Amino acid sequence: LKQFPPVFYWWFVHQFDDAHRWFEARTNFTLSAAAWSAVGHVIGLGDRHSENILVDKSNGECVHVDFDCIFDKGLQLPRPEVIPFRLTPNMLDAFGPAGAEGTFSGGLTTAMKTLRDNHDILLSVLEPFLKDPVIDWKRQRNQQKQREVRPAQSEAAEAKRSIKIIDGRLKGIYNLRNPNYRKIQRVDVHSIDEDDMSHILPMSVEGQVQKMITEATSHENLVQLYVGWMPWL
Repeated sequence: LKQFPPVFYWWFVHQFDDAHRWFEARTNFTLSAAAWSAVGHVIGLGDRHSENILVDKSNGECVHVDFDCIFDKGLQLPRPEVIPFRLTPNMLDAFGPAGAEGTFSGGLTTAMKTLRDNHDILLSVLEPFLKDPVIDWKRQRNQQKQREVRPAQSEAAEAKRSIKIIDGRLKGIYNLRNPNYRKIQRVDVHSIDEDDMSHILPMSVEGQVQKMITEATSHENLVQLYVGWMPWL
């Protein structure tokens, strides 16, 4: 961080020289980033390097592009994307003194509550993806087989598994599994394998939001990312 100090805050100062426009732009960026973070986590949107997250210079809104890496395909990359969304030092710097707390966490809570309240509608929209030929389930399955992460599965089974994961997230379960860990060790020494993870109790909206923020800003997670993702930025 000493070599790459956060400077995004100053971009807003120079881009919006009027105090009202600056505050409005910063708020727009914070709230839009929160909304994108919530949606991105639920649908498993990956490949969130800096070139895939843009900023509207007219009003400061955060805009995401490139949605090929969806349904947790980021976990199948050679260097898995083990964070729920991008929340790096420069983004936190742009949010203002409160960082991830305050406006961002409030916006993220509102977005997650809205998504969870519309659980059935969202799943009905995603169901057609089960038979969508655009989603390359076979390639995901072959990549998994090559790395021996799990036995080969049918394309339909893989698609249904993705829908099940989304369903869990809409119920408050944090089920973003880190493939870099063969298993998770609990404090009581009992191991939790991949199948057991589905039995974790769902969290409240506030608890889920705090969990996502913690995982997104965890240095332990960020150091595992591909260098081109630039987690220090």
